[in-house]
Amino acid sequence: MKINKITYYDHKLEWQFEPIHFSELNLLVGISGVGKTQILKSIMSLRKIARGGSLNGVEWDIDFSLNNYEYKWNGKFEKKEVNEFIIDTEQSEKDKFRIHREHLSVNGKTLIKRSNNEIMFNGTKLPKLSPFQSAVQILSEEEDIAPVKDGFNKVIYSEKLRIENHIYIDDIIYSSLMSNNLSAKKYSSLEEIQKSNLPNQIKLALVYNKHPQTFQEIKQQFINIFDQIEDIKMEPDKDEDLPKMMADYPFINIKEKGVNNWITQKGISSGMFKTLIHISEFYLSAEGTVILIDEFENSLGVNCIDILSDLLLEERNLQFIITSHHPYIINKIGMEHWKIVTRRGGVVTVKDAKDYNLGKSRHQAFMQLINLEAYKEGIAVG
Repeated sequence: MKINKITYYDHKLEWQFEPIHFSELNLLVGISGVGKTQILKSIMSLRKIARGGSLNGVEWDIDFSLNNYEYKWNGKFEKKEVNEFIIDTEQSEKDKFRIHREHLSVNGKTLIKRSNNEIMFNGTKLPKLSPFQSAVQILSEEEDIAPVKDGFNKVIYSEKLRIENHIYIDDIIYSSLMSNNLSAKKYSSLEEIQKSNLPNQIKLALVYNKHPQTFQEIKQQFINIFDQIEDIKMEPDKDEDLPKMMADYPFINIKEKGVNNWITQKGISSGMFKTLIHISEFYLSAEGTVILIDEFENSLGVNCIDILSDLLLEERNLQFIITSHHPYIINKIGMEHWKIVTRRGGVVTVKDAKDYNLGKSRHQAFMQLINLEAYKEGIAVG
């Protein structure tokens, strides 16, 4: 999947962003609070809608490419006043939001046309279906619609919520799966591992056990950054204080030169850990994956940024949408990839570097960018 253009409105929060055009590599730059992270979250909201989510007051319009086909999908949910302090993972109907309209087309041909009263699919009126879920989810088993849901499943947000010792929360769900060895049986080829929806660390463990050559490439990229490291392995932690369900979880261990003992995952620095996870994502994501990375510089030293930036620029049919306000990263990644984000009130605007007639050399363009009023001010009121 490749996202080409998005327009998004959040009528509940009363903010929006005007049409944003994306290429294969996109670096969203701007001051803190200007809306960079909200753009990533909005893309994840569309993924949630495609998977059946019901979102209050959201309106969207997205153009994307899949398997050499051009899709256009737009729609709008109702806006309701709800009690924000009531958290219910199993939404009741009164807490869900109706879809007022929805339209999906491929290469200009309408597949889905939906209003408050009816859903048309390939020109045929369908019986009454859930008013709270997108037709992309409802019809996801249909041959014409299945690729769309599969495409949105390939959108990943690199920075997930973590718990202690660098364990991702989603990974806990899969720990019992690993203990039963089910994933090892199901995902044998490298392509199957890449296409799976397994958490990245589980993918890394499968590659460690089944595809040592690929694991060696990932390890070597890591060692190129941290030359004091001589080896990486993945194995369960013998810590008796760990929950029983984590007994077979594949933890990362690293070995430093001249040090006898291995460093366990909980002892790895956040910068090292994040770097290894990013390298793994670059190697273990399926073709057509859209990778969202917020504040790319977080926990990373200059040595990490250099090699990771080079990996971003490699041609591997992946799309990256990244945010940063770190001068080194902005200067490291070519200005043709910059997306300069500004905001006036609740309206977010994104423009390319060429729209500001920045200099032709990277250094000149960077110096002009950081002195650009739109970049320095970023947020306008009124």
